Order: sequence, then structure tokens, then C-alpha cells
Amino acid sequence: MLLAYVTMCLIFGTSYFAIKLGLEEGITPFLYAGLRFLFASLLVLLILLVRRRLGRLHLKVYLELGFLGILMTTIPFAALFWAEQYISSGTAALLVATAPIFTTLISLYRKQMTFRWFVPAGLVISMLGTFLLIGWSHDGSAHQLEAFFGKLAIILSELFFSYGAVRSREWVTRLTPFVFNGYQMLFASFGLLLLSFLTEPYAETTFTLTLASSLFYLVILVSIVASTLYYWLVQETNAAFPTTWTYVAPVIATAIGYLFLGEALTVSHLIGSFAVLLGVILLNGEGWAKLRQLRTNATQSPGLQDER
Repeated sequence: MLLAYVTMCLIFGTSYFAIKLGLEEGITPFLYAGLRFLFASLLVLLILLVRRRLGRLHLKVYLELGFLGILMTTIPFAALFWAEQYISSGTAALLVATAPIFTTLISLYRKQMTFRWFVPAGLVISMLGTFLLIGWSHDGSAHQLEAFFGKLAIILSELFFSYGAVRSREWVTRLTPFVFNGYQMLFASFGLLLLSFLTEPYAETTFTLTLASSLFYLVILVSIVASTLYYWLVQETNAAFPTTWTYVAPVIATAIGYLFLGEALTVSHLIGSFAVLLGVILLNGEGWAKLRQLRTNATQSPGLQDER
């Protein structure tokens, strides 16, 4: 279980580096993101089909999955891939980690979460950190205006993702995580490829070894292997523990960006990064409490002790 968790964190944390490498090879961002999710979804659905776990769904279910795919994948990853042309991979990872801010607000509004003291504390601290990252962090890029709007785009896209994540909980349970993930990625890829067709100039993409390797990494390791490990950990533990990868991934992405891409690290960037991560940890205070209770119950359970 520990090996699975560490492997998942490493893969998710290095995905931003893979995105950056692919973009530097000249492929347009929406096309790049669209191909990633198209190939990944087809592989997942093919595996399910071979294993006879892919049944027909009602039209309304397909429409809902398409809507959730746009919310959870098309919009967030269009923003992420476009923004990573102008901002560092570490900053991108940190801004993506702000999703719990919106998830918390939506969950409170829908009464799916209890209001505790750590909720406003986490919101204030993480928002201050986000403000530092958006307003004053310097990514060493000549395109500062594009970088600023890229950061805003990621933040706003996480609002759509968070709404989709809250809305999708019922469907993940009803369809199984793998069926849900396969279909939502497929519909999301259609949206990304359409966006590419409408907005990006046509240009022949040369699939260099670096680009092909980055795409392979994102399709196989990130979208399939890491996601499978995540769902397995959810089944073996609970929903709180596996999602802690969102705290580890920005640290990995920032370190790799600094070491291998020469991405700048400023004082405001470090302070903002720390504030965002601290705020997100506080926002998940209820999850940590549930995890502690689970561990306590497991320790006190004679049945589990006998199995060990």
C-alpha cells in the first residue's frame, strides 16, 4: 500500500513536467491535451470491453457523463495546458491544488460538509497564498501578461472542476470509477479536440522522441496507472488518504522544474506555495479526522488484528 501511494504521488507530481516537455516540442496545447485523453479513454474502455464490464447506458447517462467530462477535464486541462506555455510547472501544480477551496465552498453550500473552525482559516490562508502566486510570483518568462491570465485561467477552471467533482460522486459509485473515468475522458477529449480545431492554427506536428515519450507518459502512467492506483487506495483505505497526493505533487513539480527546467524560485513564490498547501491541508480537516477515526477503529478491531 505504501509503495502504491509513493508511486502515485511521483507519477502525478511529474505529470506537469511531462506537459511542459511536450509543449516545448511545438505541439499546440489543446491538441496535446485532446490526444492525451482520447488515447487514454480508448485504452480504458477497451480494457473494460475485453473484460466484459462495459454495458450500455441510457442516453441521459451519456449526456451527464459528457457534461461532467467538460466540467472536470475539458475546461481544467485546456486551461492547464495553455497556461503551462507561460508559467512554470511548479506554479501550475500549486494553482491546481487550490481546487479544494472551491470544493469546500460548494460542499458547504450543498450541506455535504460541516462548517468547522478550520474551514475559514484554511480558506483565508490558501486564498492569500493564491494571491501571492498570481500577483507577484515571477516565472522568468517574457510573456508576463499571458502568464498572469494563464494563472487566472487555472484558478477559474478549478471552480468548474470542483462543481463537477461534487456532482460526480453519485455517478462514480453507480458506474464504478473506471467506467466513469473512461467515458468522461472520452467526452472531454472531444471537447478539447473541437477547441483545438476552432482556435488553434493548423500546423503539422512533428512527433519527436521527446513529444512521443511525454504523451506516452501522460496517457499510460498518469491517466491509467496513477488513476488506477488512486482508485485502488480509495477502496483499500478511504477517500481522505489517497487525495493527500495533492499536497505532495506541487512539491515534486516545483523541485523538478527547478532542477531540470531552470524554473525560478522567488521568496513570494515560496511563501505563496507554503500558504496554499497549509490552507488546503486545513480545508481537509474533516477528512483528517475521519482518517484518524478509521485508524483507531482498525487498531481496536480484533478481527483486523487477527488478519494481520
